Amino acid sequence: MGMRVYLKKDTALWTVEAQRGQTVLDLLQREGVAGVHAICAGKGTCKKCTVLVYLNDVWSMVLACETLVQDGMTIQIPGEADLQVAESGRCAVFPPDRDGWGYGIACDIGTTTVVCHLCDLKSGRRLATISGGNAQRVFGGDVISRIQASVEGKRQQLTEAVVKQINGFIAGLCVEARVPREEIHLMAIAANTVMSHLFAGLAPDSVGTAPFQGLSLFGECLDAGKLGMSFEGAVYIAPSISGYVGGDITCDLLATQLFYAEQPKLLIDIGTNGEMVLGCGRNFVCCASAAGPAFEGAEITMGMTASQGAISRVAIENGQVVIEVIGGGEPRGICGSGLIDALAVMLELGAVDETGRMPDCNEAPPELQNMIDLEGNEACFFLDKAKRVFITQGDVRRIQLAKAAIYAGVVILAQEYGIQIKDIAQLMLAGGFGSVMNPFSAARIGLIPAELLGVTVTVGNAAGEGAVSALLSAGAREQLAAIQNDCRYIELSSQKQFNDAYIDAMMFGV
Repeated sequence: MGMRVYLKKDTALWTVEAQRGQTVLDLLQREGVAGVHAICAGKGTCKKCTVLVYLNDVWSMVLACETLVQDGMTIQIPGEADLQVAESGRCAVFPPDRDGWGYGIACDIGTTTVVCHLCDLKSGRRLATISGGNAQRVFGGDVISRIQASVEGKRQQLTEAVVKQINGFIAGLCVEARVPREEIHLMAIAANTVMSHLFAGLAPDSVGTAPFQGLSLFGECLDAGKLGMSFEGAVYIAPSISGYVGGDITCDLLATQLFYAEQPKLLIDIGTNGEMVLGCGRNFVCCASAAGPAFEGAEITMGMTASQGAISRVAIENGQVVIEVIGGGEPRGICGSGLIDALAVMLELGAVDETGRMPDCNEAPPELQNMIDLEGNEACFFLDKAKRVFITQGDVRRIQLAKAAIYAGVVILAQEYGIQIKDIAQLMLAGGFGSVMNPFSAARIGLIPAELLGVTVTVGNAAGEGAVSALLSAGAREQLAAIQNDCRYIELSSQKQFNDAYIDAMMFGV
């Protein structure tokens, strides 16, 4: 028997039908609501999907994944936080084709964020840019969660969520740049393999099980109308290399022009998966290391996305721990860049040792007594004087696992390429997280090799820049096809050496 439930956003209120036994999260997923962050995909472990509900004359804050809808319930839809998004990169862009005409959209579909650029295909000029959190986040915070949602029969909902979001972005871009939508006839997409599948309406289920191969590696143009796009023309989806090294990485390589390098360079895109490529010329090895969602703030007690109220930087100045908060004001949590800084600071202060163990209150030195306490039965380290935000022993362990996976992946790539890490000519950190991460903190905790600090650069949203090149230039699309063929994929789960390197990398400051 159906029930009547009310959804409220700002001053708007509308009615939807719900079924008994349905959770609030299930209802919001069905209705395409994007403002709730169900990072753990509704398992009740991340505690991030909080919403306000009104029932029996009382407003209550509840977890959407653990709360059943009830007849007459009103659900307050949260507004989108001011999520920090890397919209551009410090990379090369191919010049436009001489016969270019009209307008096009270059789109980077990340697991966490989506960025779209409106470009003039004749001049190559970028006319407007829009970005936001990926509307699929209500289904889970990483690609594994999205795959699981697809397996559970929600593939169409996942596709509709991102297609609707991008169509909304296109409408906004056209208004901002005063470009008629009828004059848009081409789109280029950079996305990991799972996001590419979901955008194209394909089930990514097979990516989640060995041998981790999807239904397509893309690299071709598809009909925009058949994909549900709001313009007539073609959509080019950048080619993937494997199930876990996607078109975002081939676009990274295009934008950073590693195919012109004369000495081996390493590119790492750190997210829920740490994709990395090592090589030069037309000889590359690549892999994806399952770092998990810790660097996105998931599964961290006070973790959050890089949005308003998040601690984004932690440092020691004049002997004191200082923090920076996105947007200013009081901190509400901590994002990935802040977590890496915080651990580096904790190591310097002795608040955590090289094994990852935190001292309890009685063991802490006098100068740390006011910063270390217990949260429940677990040791924690407070980052602000008001003791609002803290890092627990469990948080340290989760980051330890994530950073070890990245570092071990680098070790295996160097072995496969036949060089030592010190022989790598340059380390490029790509993506939104890599752009804001402090390389010195990353090296201090053993996330990246310390011997590469002097040759480390951040390149910003290289995938988005690669998408712009793919939009403007047929030559860029040909180069992407060559990159796909020139990359040899290493499946880390089948490498015995990876397990050994992973265990060795567990220590902090390796």
